[in-house]
Amino acid sequence: MTVRERGFRGTRALALPVFCFFALVSCARALPVEFAVRGSGAALFAGDSLSAAGVLDFSKPAKLKFHFQEMPALLPPVSLEIEYSFSAPLTEEIKKNYQLVFEAGDGQWLLPFDLSFLEPLSAGAADGAFFHYAVPVDDPFPFEFYVSLVPTESGAARNRRGREELPLFTIHSLAISGRWYGFHAEEHDDGRHFFVSPFVFARNGGAAVEYLIDPPGEGREAFDFSLSLLPGGDSGAVVSAENFEFELTRAADGLYLPPGIIALDAGPVRISGERAGAFSLCPAAVPVFPAPLTADPGVALDWPREHWRDSRFEIFRWDAFPSLLIFDTADYAVQDRLFKRLAFFVEKAGFRGRLAADIEIDGLHGWNAHDYRAVDLARFFESARVENFPLLNEERELERILLEQGIIRRARDGTIESGAGGIISVSRESADYLRSLFMAHEGFHGLFFIDEDFRDFSRERWQALSRQDKDFILSFFDYQRYDTGDEYLTINEF
Repeated sequence: MTVRERGFRGTRALALPVFCFFALVSCARALPVEFAVRGSGAALFAGDSLSAAGVLDFSKPAKLKFHFQEMPALLPPVSLEIEYSFSAPLTEEIKKNYQLVFEAGDGQWLLPFDLSFLEPLSAGAADGAFFHYAVPVDDPFPFEFYVSLVPTESGAARNRRGREELPLFTIHSLAISGRWYGFHAEEHDDGRHFFVSPFVFARNGGAAVEYLIDPPGEGREAFDFSLSLLPGGDSGAVVSAENFEFELTRAADGLYLPPGIIALDAGPVRISGERAGAFSLCPAAVPVFPAPLTADPGVALDWPREHWRDSRFEIFRWDAFPSLLIFDTADYAVQDRLFKRLAFFVEKAGFRGRLAADIEIDGLHGWNAHDYRAVDLARFFESARVENFPLLNEERELERILLEQGIIRRARDGTIESGAGGIISVSRESADYLRSLFMAHEGFHGLFFIDEDFRDFSRERWQALSRQDKDFILSFFDYQRYDTGDEYLTINEF
């Protein structure tokens, strides 16, 4: 399924007269279409009764003509999604003898008769199925478009020999939506619906099947990506491009990649694995730093550093728990400037509850990974406000980020109050195996902050320990310089 450029380019001087001419001619013979039209905000008309019904007879090849009453008000880029079906199964001979051509603007597209180009994912996309084919259309949105049933050379010869009863092609709806590339299937009351776009196909390599999304274009237009895995199976999936690879375990049910890592110049996106069920690639704006990128912690760990929006650190929002932010820092030095004083204020014995001067903690170790709840973050920045304490620029930057994300709040009288959620942090200076351990460790702390059931479970487990076991654990925490007099901190670390 490829674009075939028609080559026509109208001049700017002729654009308005041509538009008005088509509008006058079309309105003179306009018929409202009989199928649903969604997302345009403008009425769609047909050039004749056959077009209004949206029906083509394979025994009588023809051209359906459509035009909008006025130019739809849309925010590009968009796709024009045509829903259609066939009244009877299409034989291989029919598929050989005919083509369904969709024309919009300067592009021509072949509407698929089936989804054989996506096997085995498209199993069942045959008898009685409904197809939703999402064609990318250029800006400005085309005023007119056409659907033609065109005989091939062999089909034309066959039509001259005889006209037995052949299937009907029927348009059921037309929808205009934000542009997307990909595939998914839905079960409706009237049957199975398959949603697919151009530039998506399967490639078989022995026993393995790989699905590719490979839209054309130039530059670094950003996309987000989502993948849903089918239940069951003994494996996960792998999603990759030239600049990244993410592996999903058998326990995973999907993957989301925020905009910022996938661009047109990164080559096709590849999805491999027998459990691939649905996937999509959509143009999306990269959030302006320091707005968080929504991602799974595993994605945050492997996010290519060359795609960080700030060379010092990147910020992610945990997709499953949006009130938790993840800070990944370039090294321990950056991490210390953000969180070291906070670590002493919240957790370190002999320092808790007071703002230590730089000279006091310069030679002391903070942590290589961090976790802080909203309440403690608010106490830290409120203490700095009351004392007019000279925080580092990075600490002030952290405060602004937390205020913007609602983890802390500024009251009307200027005081800093607790919001919701918390933060965790790891660093690229840690070895890969430690980063994974730290992320899991800090992630559980984050869940402890926001989930009361998890806190209750942890407290019950702590209280069930023998005195001897508790003493052993407390001695370890004391060696790590935790304030073991704080039961909340102790149970959280446990």
